[in-house]
Amino acid sequence: MSTLTLRGLTPGRAYVAHYHALGKAATEPCSSQGPVTLGFPAFKANARGQATVVLRADSARIAGALGAYVNVHTASDLTVVPLCAALLKTGAAPATPATAPAPTAATPVAAAPVTVKVGDNVFQPTSLTVPAGTTVTWLHTGQITHNVLSLTVADLKSPDLRPGDKYSYTFKTPGTYTYYCSYHDGMSATITVTNR
Repeated sequence: MSTLTLRGLTPGRAYVAHYHALGKAATEPCSSQGPVTLGFPAFKANARGQATVVLRADSARIAGALGAYVNVHTASDLTVVPLCAALLKTGAAPATPATAPAPTAATPVAAAPVTVKVGDNVFQPTSLTVPAGTTVTWLHTGQITHNVLSLTVADLKSPDLRPGDKYSYTFKTPGTYTYYCSYHDGMSATITVTNR
């Protein structure tokens, strides 16, 4: 049995969700273009933009050889994917490369402002290296509500971000900082701050 508990959807909108077999090992799981293996029943977000949907099926039908991912689509346009979550099989070798950033994403940059795009269910880039003193601005480019939070840095805490909203934070101390969106499981990224 699979249960999706979803938040941050458009209130009152109809959605569908599918399991996809994980595609090529070298790609980001949610954009690996794997084939649909199972579909969840259609559902509608409540007035708070939340929904719970259950699928009962033989687990052998869910994943491909590497694992699976779940896409949530708007029912009116299946090309719109506001949420996606990867489910990798334990011990699957491609898990690390699948989420590794391009080499340029981890290259130190000058202490000029840096922008991270907040898409639906993804921060882009997912890994970034900047010198101390850099101001990072998160720009919401998606369609549903997101936020930027850290468990280790108390003042790295954005308000709810809607399409077009921005949030900025200046990283002053070297270290590695993981941040996430509290509305969407698995939506996280890291920033490594180096000495100048």
